[in-house]
Amino acid sequence: MKRRGFWMSVGALVVLLGFMQGTAMAEMVLWSAMKGRVVLNGQPAAGAVLTRKYHWHWGDKKSSDQATANAAGEFSFPAIEGRSMLAGVLPHQPVIEQVMKIDYQGKTYNAWAFFKYSYKANSENNGQPINVTCRLEAEMSVHGDITSICEFH
Repeated sequence: MKRRGFWMSVGALVVLLGFMQGTAMAEMVLWSAMKGRVVLNGQPAAGAVLTRKYHWHWGDKKSSDQATANAAGEFSFPAIEGRSMLAGVLPHQPVIEQVMKIDYQGKTYNAWAFFKYSYKANSENNGQPINVTCRLEAEMSVHGDITSICEFH
């Protein structure tokens, strides 16, 4: 009898670990892929360096990446995905702080500030792909829930 109980416990543990592994592989997008253009007074800001930073409050994880605008002022970033065994299993409210700055011709511009409360791709833009034009001469203003100099299109 004890032997059967042991194997039932082992089986339950295997099922639980399998479930946890499956949910850990679930998509947890911390910052969705984005593409766009950087302009200053309507002219391409070739060579502008864009730096995205995020702070995933689950586990206090922080990181950043960079992209450089090409001759037409165009840039792109891949999605940033998170991995966590417990975040995939335990109920919680995702909180990902997103900040983007643009360095151009010796000046730093605040370009994006947002708190993302979902692991879904493109939740920053109501489920639509992020395609923006960032105008360096613009003042930061609210676009949906994002404070930015970047306009969605």
